[in-house]
Amino acid sequence: MNFKSIFFALLLIVLSANFAIGQSTDFKVTKSEIFKDKNTNSDLAFSASDDKGGLVLLRHLYSKLGMNSRGYILEYYDENLKLVNQKEFEDKKSGIKGMFVKDNTVNLIECIVNKSEETIEYNVIKGSLSDFNFTKNNIFSIGKDNVRSPFAIGVGLFFFSNFSQIDHDPYGEVRISATGKYIAFNFDIKNKKQETHRVLVYDNQLNKVYEKEFSENIKDKYFKYNSFEVSDEDGTVYFLGKAYKNESFKDRVDDQINYTYKLYSINNSGVNSKSFETNDTYINSLEVLLNQKGLFCIGMYSEKNSNDFRGFAYYKLDKNELTVQKTKMTPFSEQFMIDKHGEKKGKKKSDKKKEISDVVYRDFFISDNNEIYFNAEEFYITTHTTFGPNGQTSTRTVYHYNDIYSCKFNFEGEMIWMRTINKGQATSGLTDYLSFTSGVKDGKMYLFLNGDDDVKKLKDNRIAFAQASVKKMNLYVIEIEPNGDFNYKILISDKDSKVTYRTNGGLFSNKFSAIFLEGNKGRDKRIAKIEL
Repeated sequence: MNFKSIFFALLLIVLSANFAIGQSTDFKVTKSEIFKDKNTNSDLAFSASDDKGGLVLLRHLYSKLGMNSRGYILEYYDENLKLVNQKEFEDKKSGIKGMFVKDNTVNLIECIVNKSEETIEYNVIKGSLSDFNFTKNNIFSIGKDNVRSPFAIGVGLFFFSNFSQIDHDPYGEVRISATGKYIAFNFDIKNKKQETHRVLVYDNQLNKVYEKEFSENIKDKYFKYNSFEVSDEDGTVYFLGKAYKNESFKDRVDDQINYTYKLYSINNSGVNSKSFETNDTYINSLEVLLNQKGLFCIGMYSEKNSNDFRGFAYYKLDKNELTVQKTKMTPFSEQFMIDKHGEKKGKKKSDKKKEISDVVYRDFFISDNNEIYFNAEEFYITTHTTFGPNGQTSTRTVYHYNDIYSCKFNFEGEMIWMRTINKGQATSGLTDYLSFTSGVKDGKMYLFLNGDDDVKKLKDNRIAFAQASVKKMNLYVIEIEPNGDFNYKILISDKDSKVTYRTNGGLFSNKFSAIFLEGNKGRDKRIAKIEL
């Protein structure tokens, strides 16, 4: 074979590979100056734009062990991440549930429990970006006795709680619509005989648009809330739950799937609801997604039980009638299983319709180009107990963050691609530097994660991202192309960075088309903006 033939043969191999090294987009990375906090631990909570390229960032401060809140710090940066102003909110009992900027004013949605009045208060803390002078005004209050609150008690070896009966945050959830026109509040109301929720919606001037309470004729513990979203068009709230039948959490009763999904639309005109079946497939949970073009429920399904996964579940619904317009269950592709297990084993598992387990949903994105993106992760916890020579015991809990599962649909439920990104990460300490942060732009999915210098080469032209010590982690970016091919590269090397970036708590901003990450090394911190 002559040189020309060899060249074109090698070129063909490169072009047909499923991944490439170092061929991803050039990213603009802007870093703030190194700064120090009196609190070692903090998380990025919310980000917003000042419409001039500047960044408003809220960080949640924690105690050294990460167990107790130490308040919040609000920071205002210019387009080059130069700090313009900052303000610390030291009330440890205050929780910030949302943030938006309007007319050069930052608005923080605060939740606080007033023990003397026995109420849960929602306030707006607002201040001009020009001077960072803040005032607080009450939006509304709700009686603490009206809301289902958590309790837990231990008696000897036995532990009792009502955690399973509480739908997410017991003090209320907040959603802000896509462009910030509406703010929605959702409360799980105390009612053992019926599942009851109260929804309040305000405009961005914090004028009340409507307040509605609705109930489902089912005991509270047998209704599992999934998600809710608020429309940017008219403030309609879409609320999804999973209703178990026969007062049982069993997957099947009398050879029938023992639950249905219940979707509600709530607006100023009233409350509408519809149930839809899963057609003899098991679905652990679904997520509501919507934009001006459609309403969808997305998740994973199984043919065995509600804790395993065979593929991706898609429902398209009518926004007004809530009727199901289209349903599609797409099994994991052969390529997906080859990514995970290798050529021979992956094909065999695909042919035998094998399922996967230990999956948690991570991110959902819906675009104006009729695309839906979904990321999940293999996550599980193990405990290890050792026994000493004198009868003492020591137990260690390990958190495992392994493979990433990513897919892309169109609005008709047709799968464009699905991929497995192999990685292995585990820790019995801080989890902040593990897992990943993701974002979408122009039909491409971007995943940011930490890893070792050497990416493992697996058989069958596969790779796996390996773990390194916190001080030696490189920040990688994986870019999944519109057709599902992906490439990767080191974006920030540990040798060139004074901090390690916390990929488990990054923020994606549509407004900036950027990812924001906080980097740490002891008390030294830095903010990075990565423009997609």
